[in-house]
Amino acid sequence: MRSRPFLFGFFLLFAVSLLLSSCRRKVEGVIDFGLPGEEPLEYLPGVEWAVIMDPVAAFREDAGFENKVLQHARRGDVLMVTGKKISNIKDSDGTVRVVTWYGFDRGWLIEDSLAIYGNRMNARAAASKLLER
Repeated sequence: MRSRPFLFGFFLLFAVSLLLSSCRRKVEGVIDFGLPGEEPLEYLPGVEWAVIMDPVAAFREDAGFENKVLQHARRGDVLMVTGKKISNIKDSDGTVRVVTWYGFDRGWLIEDSLAIYGNRMNARAAASKLLER
């Protein structure tokens, strides 16, 4: 008869210890797979990267050649695309064509000056090949 209270006490102690051990606060750790110098958006789907193809490209205040030039970029520069606008422009022969303007932190560039890539690694590889020539 003595063993029943002992077993009951043992199982009660065991159940309480399980309950208390499972109530600990779980701390989620962040695993950093990045290499030094990488941006967090380098491989994120949907984020596009551009390589400047012209020797010098002029960033405009807004999409369109009538807007003020803010800064310049050089061939081989790799930039993250922050916006897109589609507009019509008149070529020198008078024909109208639809073009895409790409937005960056520094301003807007027309698609004719750029090559667009799905991640920064591909854009960097293309830029290095472009600069080898």
